[in-house]
Amino acid sequence: MSGINKIKERILEEARLQAEETVKRAEEEASEIINSAKKEAEELKKQIIDKANSEALEVKKRLKAGAELEARKQRLQAKQEVVEEAFSQAIKKLNSLPDDQYFSIIVDLIVNSASNDSGEIILSGRDKERLPSDFEEKVNKNLSSKRSSGNFTLSDETRDINGGFILKMGNVEINNSFDAIIRMKRNEIEADVIASLF
Repeated sequence: MSGINKIKERILEEARLQAEETVKRAEEEASEIINSAKKEAEELKKQIIDKANSEALEVKKRLKAGAELEARKQRLQAKQEVVEEAFSQAIKKLNSLPDDQYFSIIVDLIVNSASNDSGEIILSGRDKERLPSDFEEKVNKNLSSKRSSGNFTLSDETRDINGGFILKMGNVEINNSFDAIIRMKRNEIEADVIASLF
């Protein structure tokens, strides 16, 4: 029996040693797998953080660029509104001049825009009411001093214009309302207006 016990013990001892060796190897492999997984997880975490930081930086750049563009648009719009108001104020100032100065400007404008043709001068209802009695005479006197053979009379008709006048020669009308003059000359003078305002 002692021989069988020894064999049995030896088998058990070898099985225990083999089991310990197997467990040790399994623990080492498990440790390697865990360490490898940790390294991969760390690398993946780093990649995710780097990508998130990069995307955040891009979003920040886009937001900043968008905000700067919006600010430029708002500044430009504000400038355009100020320029528009400047032109509007210029027309208001012209219309609020004393009658003698106002109609002196109107006479000069008629003389400078009239050709040798004859025709009618159409005014706004407001201007027609405050018109000096010698208006037609001044216009035609100034035209003849310019060596123009044209002769203009005041039309019975009125137009809804914001100052200025309309010259009617037959079927042709020349709009010299202040709004039309400003609109035609705006491209020429807008840069100077902007420079003086800003």
